Amino acid sequence: MSKFLLVVITALLFLPEQTVRSEEIHLICTGKFELNRGRLIEPDWETTNLSINLGGLISLIDDGLLIKKGRTRMRRGSYYITHRDKNMRVKAKYSVNKKLGNYSVEYPQKNKVLIGTCEKGRG
Repeated sequence: MSKFLLVVITALLFLPEQTVRSEEIHLICTGKFELNRGRLIEPDWETTNLSINLGGLISLIDDGLLIKKGRTRMRRGSYYITHRDKNMRVKAKYSVNKKLGNYSVEYPQKNKVLIGTCEKGRG
């Protein structure tokens, strides 16, 4: 009996751990800034790739420059992602409507709002 128990314990030690991943959806969102900034030095539109974690944890935001992380909440048919800096100040608030595909980003520090639409992308 003790040899059998030793074999079972040894086998359990060498089994690979399985990581649990929650389901994610991938969206490609394109939007324009709400205010007309006059003559354009930079493009007035922005494309963002969102990987929204449906487990309500951390989502990834890829705006073409950096990959950022934000906490995800789901409420009233929309996804809300809040991106904060290292001092815990809100840098951007993303909201995506599930049914309509509307997308908006508020930048409180820059006083800008981006409005656009999203479509499902490949993960």
